[in-house]
Amino acid sequence: MGCAIGQSTLFGTSENNYLKFQGSDLIAVEGPNTVERQLLGSLRFPYKQLLKGRVILKAGQVNYLLNHLGLGDNATLVSISAKYDVKSTIEEDNYILWSFYDDLTNTHPMAQYMMLTGNSSNRVKQLYLTNPNATYPVILDVIVANIDDTYNFFNDVLNQSGTSFVNLELASIKTYVTGESIVIVDSNSKPLIYIILNNIETIEISGQILTIDDSSMGKIFLHFKTVGDAKQANSLLNYVLENPIIDIATLNPLADVLSPVVYWLSTVGASSSTAYIDFNGATDSIPYGTTYGNTFSTTISLGSYGTNSQISKLSLIDLLVDYVDDNRDGLITLYTQSIVLTGTAGSSVDSVVGEGTYSITFDLTDIAGNNLTGVILNLTITA
Repeated sequence: MGCAIGQSTLFGTSENNYLKFQGSDLIAVEGPNTVERQLLGSLRFPYKQLLKGRVILKAGQVNYLLNHLGLGDNATLVSISAKYDVKSTIEEDNYILWSFYDDLTNTHPMAQYMMLTGNSSNRVKQLYLTNPNATYPVILDVIVANIDDTYNFFNDVLNQSGTSFVNLELASIKTYVTGESIVIVDSNSKPLIYIILNNIETIEISGQILTIDDSSMGKIFLHFKTVGDAKQANSLLNYVLENPIIDIATLNPLADVLSPVVYWLSTVGASSSTAYIDFNGATDSIPYGTTYGNTFSTTISLGSYGTNSQISKLSLIDLLVDYVDDNRDGLITLYTQSIVLTGTAGSSVDSVVGEGTYSITFDLTDIAGNNLTGVILNLTITA
C-alpha cells in the first residue's frame, strides 16, 4: 500500500480525492495522480441467467423486498448502483439501508454502490431495502445473475411466520414518515423494524403482547415491559391509524390518561316536555357532559317511556345519552353491558321495573385502559 507524498492518510484531504472504476480496476485518485489500484481484471462471475432492472425506492420507503428481480432464492451475484435526487444535496442523507431477510433487526448502509456474490451452494440471501430519506426518492440500477438455471419463487417463511421484539416501552413507537410509516426502536433509539401504516390489517392485545398482522411481513409480535405500556401502545397505534397525519413526536402527553366522556341529552328523550338532565340540580348549562363532574339526575315517566311497565337498559341509553367521545379513540358505541343499573333495593338490575329511585354508573374503558369511574346518574321513576 502506498501513500501520496505529504498526505497523512491513504486518500489525503483534498476534495479531489476519490475512488472510481477505470477499465477493469478500482483506482484511488488524488488530484491528478493515481495513487492506488486494485486489479480486478482477472475476476470472472459465471452466469446462466442474467436480469437487469430499475427500482425506485420512494421517499421513506421501508422494507422493500428486492426478490432479486424474480430469481428468488437463487441469485449468485447482486450488483446495485444508487442514483440520488439532485435536490438531495446533503451528503449524509444519501444512503439506503439493507438487511438480509433472515436478520431484519440488523440493517446495513449502502451509499453509491454494492455488490454481493455467492456460488452454487452459498447463494445471495434475499434483501429488504429501506430509503431513510423522508423527502427524496432514490433510483437503483440492479443487475442480478444466477450461475445455473435453478429458480423458484421466494417465500419469506421466516418473516411471514412472525417477527418478535421484546422489552419495549410506549416510547419505542415513533413516526418515521408522517402519514406513511412508523418505526419501532430499542432503548438506545436504534431502529428495530419499520412498519407501513397501510399494511397494518389488525392489531390484537394479550397481556403485554401486541400482535400486528402486516400484509407485507406477516405477524409482528411486540412484547412490552408492562401491561400498561401494551395498552397505551395499542391505543397509540389505533390513534395513528385513524389520524395518519399525526406525528407521534408532537403528542403531549404521549400516553392517553383521559377517560371517555359521556355527553347527555338536554332532556329525557330530547323532548321539550320532559325533565332536564341536570348537574347537581343545576340546568343553566345544559346539555352536560361528564367533564362537568360526577353527579347528575333526572326524572323519567314510566307511563310515557315504559313497555309493559318496564324500561330496558337499551331504552335508557337512547333516552339519556347523546354520545360518548374519547380524546384518542373518537366516538365510542355505548352498549348495555357498559352501564350498571342499580335498583331501589341497591342491587344491579337489567331494567327499570316500577316506580322508585334508580341509578346508573358505568363500566366503560377506552383502548388505553382508562376507566370512566365515579360518574352516577340518579333516576327518579314516576308513574
